Amino acid sequence: MQIKKYFFLLIFITMLPLNACNLNMKKTDSALSIETPIMETATFASMPTSIPTSTPTSTHTAAPTVAMPSLSPTPTLFLAATATPTQQWSACPGIVVTITDTNEGEKMHILRCEDGLEYDLGPLAKGIYAVGPNDKFFIYITTTGLVYIGRIGDHYLYQAYDLANEHIFTVFNKNVVPDFKISFSGEAPNYRLILVEKRYDQKRMYELPAKFTY
Repeated sequence: MQIKKYFFLLIFITMLPLNACNLNMKKTDSALSIETPIMETATFASMPTSIPTSTPTSTHTAAPTVAMPSLSPTPTLFLAATATPTQQWSACPGIVVTITDTNEGEKMHILRCEDGLEYDLGPLAKGIYAVGPNDKFFIYITTTGLVYIGRIGDHYLYQAYDLANEHIFTVFNKNVVPDFKISFSGEAPNYRLILVEKRYDQKRMYELPAKFTY
């Protein structure tokens, strides 16, 4: 009997710590079951509020698009400037006259774009020229005052006026080299030659023969 009493007492004593452990486990479990939701919400609440605004990439991608277009125009402009030589025409401009100064005098090279006719005139005394408005004739005036008219295609010139013998322009009376400006008025075939001497500001008008201007 004595042995049974001690045996039950020993069992009772050994059971006490287990019950105490079970009680503590239940308390911590119940505490965890209450606190875990709070801890989870606390972790989300403590997240920095500046996260949604962390989008600098949108402004970063816009920068290259502003700088890119300035690269393309430069090569195209350079290629366009060198693509067509300056000596070529898109269309021949009617009558092309080239003056060459030689030891014998001035030589005129005339090109008619209509049919490609080319020929030379001269040598001539130094002077100036102008092609008529209808590209059918031209005027050549020497520094000595001789006015020549030629029909485009003819290989010779005709003297129309001698300005020095008129004694109207002051430059010839004073033996000064004239500075003429040539222009025309009227309509084919009745053209007039307008001469302006710029040194003494003198102006005269001359009728031109219709057989050269038509």
